[in-house]
Amino acid sequence: MLRTPSMLKRWSTTAIQAAREFAASEPMGHAAAIAYYTIFSLPAVLIITVMAAATLFNEAEVRSALLSQAGRLIGTGTAAALQDMLDNARITETRFLAKVIGVGALMISAGSVFASLQSTLNQVWQVQAVPGRAILKYLTTRLISLALVGSFGFLMLVSLVLDAALVAFGERLMIWLSGITTIMVSALNIAVSFAIITVIFALIFKVLPDVRIKWSDVWSGAVLTALLFTLGKYLIGLYIGLAGVGDTYGAAGAVVIILVWVHYSAVILIYGAHFTHVYTRDRGSVVRPSAHATVALAK
Repeated sequence: MLRTPSMLKRWSTTAIQAAREFAASEPMGHAAAIAYYTIFSLPAVLIITVMAAATLFNEAEVRSALLSQAGRLIGTGTAAALQDMLDNARITETRFLAKVIGVGALMISAGSVFASLQSTLNQVWQVQAVPGRAILKYLTTRLISLALVGSFGFLMLVSLVLDAALVAFGERLMIWLSGITTIMVSALNIAVSFAIITVIFALIFKVLPDVRIKWSDVWSGAVLTALLFTLGKYLIGLYIGLAGVGDTYGAAGAVVIILVWVHYSAVILIYGAHFTHVYTRDRGSVVRPSAHATVALAK
């Protein structure tokens, strides 16, 4: 009974200290860089995600589910632009060599946004790549990026399975409970989505930075980031809708909406990284640079 107040106090203290470090780290500039690279990496990230999930599901169903989720987040008009990206970036060549080249190009392109995000997270953890290992660092980042995108595809696959199960469960439950079925299924959907988002942030905080960090140190930051992201996506959507961001820029409106949405989502993620850093430090956990990184020199 006594642990809850002390836990809340510790969380609030950590959140305040993280906010101070966050404000001093020029987060808007880092978020802008991530948003910029996202625009160029997005088609590749979408294609690889669909390819990963389509190994077990019908590709058309995967694409439909992905675009449906995107439509809820950033609007149907922008989701249609994403569909065009998927169609234009699709690998239709049947020859083996051409496919290998196409997948390789997608990997390099998809890695750009993760490299930018990794650089930002390294600054949060105050580490940098070891000089002279640029090629190894580049290849490692690309492999990590591919693994993360594949993981996102797998998580989307899990989400599809759970959504289908919840729909079937809801239809059967409607026979007995009718009135509260919609509320129950909606609550379950929210819980499942939140859990998947939390796992995605935990993967990012654990895998991307060039530090050796325990899983137990990333979950608190991942949960907080997921909470802020879940709240923020509605506020960002409300802002985009009320401000008419897409209408102002005409034909470029879809791209601008994606930039705005990714920018503010990146701000939330960067704050979550600072929270994870402060939380880990205050716990006294030992965090060391990875094999190809070293402690950054103070400027």
